[in-house]
Amino acid sequence: TLPDSAWQIWITDTPGLLEANDRDNQAAIARRIAASADLLLFVIDNDLTQAEFQVLQTLTALGKRAIVVLNKRDLYLESDLSQLMARLRSRLADLVDPADLVAIAAAPRPAQLESGDWIASTPELWPLVSRLSELLRQDGADLVADNLLLQSQRLTAEARRLIDRQRQAEADKIINRYQWVGGGVIAATPLPGVDLLATAAVNAQMVVELGRVYGCSVSIEEGKALALSLAKTLTGLGIVKGAVQLLTLGLQTNPATLLGGRAIQGVSGAYLTRIAGKSFVEYFRRSQDWGDGGISEVVQQQFQLNRRDEFVQAFVQSAVEQVVVPLRQHLAAD
Repeated sequence: TLPDSAWQIWITDTPGLLEANDRDNQAAIARRIAASADLLLFVIDNDLTQAEFQVLQTLTALGKRAIVVLNKRDLYLESDLSQLMARLRSRLADLVDPADLVAIAAAPRPAQLESGDWIASTPELWPLVSRLSELLRQDGADLVADNLLLQSQRLTAEARRLIDRQRQAEADKIINRYQWVGGGVIAATPLPGVDLLATAAVNAQMVVELGRVYGCSVSIEEGKALALSLAKTLTGLGIVKGAVQLLTLGLQTNPATLLGGRAIQGVSGAYLTRIAGKSFVEYFRRSQDWGDGGISEVVQQQFQLNRRDEFVQAFVQSAVEQVVVPLRQHLAAD
């Protein structure tokens, strides 16, 4: 308990944030402890390095109040110490209160007497103890309240991230199911070109289910309108043509594929259904808003994300199993 204070404080010593061994996860532990503290004591023993400044900047950006403690003041002449403290106050002007910079000597060097004997020096901790006592008297309740608010905000943000991950996983299951349903519908009923309008009913039901995952109520009629609008966007942006070309090339490199129009149409339809589904996920994540760039920007972003070589190769492999092989079996039975 500090003098003249009713507060009892716990001080936790963490591994140095710049010295901790990441392989042992010590740096992560140190940052987690720092993030949960009501008040930070940031200890240095010289002028701030750029790396130390960046760490302190990150911690104070969390909303944490910090006392910067210059240790080993006994190593400096008074004139040098005064100049160092002035430089530190100047560098830290935007991060800490000038009064929250203190100099101490936690374990000062032994002093040698004229007789040649050595005596232990008394630690000089009073500047820090005095500042802590003053802070707790004036702002102790606010420090605790502010930290509780920060912790609550972090928990809320983490809960949102957890819910978003769960929703994303459920949405991916729905998209995967409907992309193969859409691909199968097109492969089984060949049309001139990849006619997305013919699969609007399939995509409409997908829209309804995705909306449900994100807590948005969408009727089947609204789903059809959204699916039709996105299908027209895919066509207008040239993504339908681009997808057909992309997947035709991918199918040609796979010896197990059936190089017929039906196979290409079916796999392309599945791929475009996936682009549509991923686009609708963004729409529902934004509370049924396409954002400033509109539906075109969202669709283009999803097309770029899903046209990477490694993804296309994996998609074609799955498409062979889900669309091409069943189509081949169907044709053989006929």
